[in-house]
Amino acid sequence: MERKRHVDVATKIPVHAKRVFNIALPAIGEAYLQNLLGIVDTFFIAKLGLVAIDAVGVTNVYSMTYVGVFIAVSAALSVFLSRAVGAKNFERGHSSIWHGFVIAFIVGIIVSLISVLFAVPLLHIMGAHGTLQNTAFPYFTIVLGISPLIALFTVQSAAFRAIGDTKTPLRVGLEMNALHVVFDYVFIFGIGSFHGLGIKGAAIAMVLARLYGLIRLWTKSRHVDAIALHASDLNLSASLTWSMTKFAVPAALERLSMRLGQVAYFGFIVRLGVDVYATHNIAGTITTFGTTIGNGFAVAATATIGQAIGSGNELDVRTYRHWSYIESAVSMTAVAILLCLFSPWIGFLFTHNQHVIHLLFIILAIDIFSQPFLAAVLVDTSAIQAGGNSKFPMMTTMIGIWGIRTLGVYLFAWHFGFGLPAVWVCIAADNALRAGFFLWYRRTRNWVQKLA
Repeated sequence: MERKRHVDVATKIPVHAKRVFNIALPAIGEAYLQNLLGIVDTFFIAKLGLVAIDAVGVTNVYSMTYVGVFIAVSAALSVFLSRAVGAKNFERGHSSIWHGFVIAFIVGIIVSLISVLFAVPLLHIMGAHGTLQNTAFPYFTIVLGISPLIALFTVQSAAFRAIGDTKTPLRVGLEMNALHVVFDYVFIFGIGSFHGLGIKGAAIAMVLARLYGLIRLWTKSRHVDAIALHASDLNLSASLTWSMTKFAVPAALERLSMRLGQVAYFGFIVRLGVDVYATHNIAGTITTFGTTIGNGFAVAATATIGQAIGSGNELDVRTYRHWSYIESAVSMTAVAILLCLFSPWIGFLFTHNQHVIHLLFIILAIDIFSQPFLAAVLVDTSAIQAGGNSKFPMMTTMIGIWGIRTLGVYLFAWHFGFGLPAVWVCIAADNALRAGFFLWYRRTRNWVQKLA
C-alpha cells in the first residue's frame, strides 16, 4: 500500500510541474510584452524632447508606487478567490471578487484625489519646477487621475490568474498595448487635420487603452462561471471587507518598504559617480528579464497553492511550491548566465564606455549567484501569502531591504569605497537572508492558515 502511494505521488509530480509552467508562461509573456511596448511608448514621447521624458519619469515614480498598492489588494483577492475555487465555493469566490473591486476602487479614488489636488507639491518633491513642472502637470494629473481604472484593471486581471487563467490577461494585454501604441501616435503627433496634443495626448492615449483593457476583461469574465458576477453577488460584508483589507495592508507595506528602500540606497549609488550609476541602471534594466520570469512563477504559485488549500490537499500545496521554485530558479539562473556571457555585446547597445561594460560584466556575474535566492524570495512570498500570512513577508522584506541592502550599500559601497560590486553583493545577501527566513518559516511553522 505504501509503495503504491509513492508510485501515485511520483506519477502526479510531472502533472504539477506542467500546470505550474502552463500558468506561469503566459504571465511571463504578458510582462515581457508590457516592457517591450513600454519602450515603444517611451520612444514616441522621446520625440517631444528631454523635458517630456523627464515629465513621464517623474510621473512614473508615483505611478509605480500606486500600482504596488493595487497589486497588494490583488494579492488579497487572489488568495481568497483561489481558495474558494479550490473548495468549489463559487458564491464565496464571487463575493471575494466583488469585495476586491470595492476595496481597489476606494483606494484608487483616494490616490487619484491626492494626486490631482496636490499635484504641484508632489511634483516639487521630485524636484519638478518651472518648465518641467508645467510640462509634467497635465500628464501627471491625467495619468494618476485615472488610478481607479488602473486599480480595477489590476484586480480584474488578478481574478483570472487566481483561477489559473493567465492566457486571457495575456490576450487582452496584447490588444490593449497594441491599441496604446496606435493611440499614442495619433494623439501625440496627430493625423490628417488633427495636429496632436503632445504629452497631453500621451496621457489621453493611456486613458483610452486602460479603459479598453478593463471593459475587455470584464466582458470576458462574463463567460467564466468562477468569476462572473451577478446582481445577487453585489452585497457588502463588513467582516469580509475587514479580512481582505487586513490582509492587503501588510502586502502593501511590503511593496512600499521595498520601493522606499530602493530610493534610499539609489541615493548612495548616485554619489559613486556618473559611470557607476549608469552601469547600475543598465544592469537593473537587463536583469528585469530574470525577475519577470520569477514573478510569473510567483503568480503560478499563488493560484495553484491557493486552490490546493481550498480543496484540502496538503500534499499538493507543498508539491506546487516545490515545482514553482525549481522551475523559477533554473530559468532565472539560466537567463542570468546568458546575460552575463553576452554582456559585452549587450552593453554596446547602451554605451561604448569600456569601463562601464567591464563593470557590467562583474555585477552580472555576481547576480548569477543571487538568482536561486531571488527565486525563493519571489515564490515563497506568494506561497506564504497564499497560505494566509501577509505579515511575515512584510517583516522579512523590511529587515532585508533596510537592515541588509540599504545599510550594506551605505557601509560597503559608499563609506568603505568598494563601489558597485559591493552594491550587488548586498542585494544578493538581502535575497539570501530573506530566502533563509522563508525556509525557516516553512519548516518550523504550519504556514497554511485559515482565512477569516
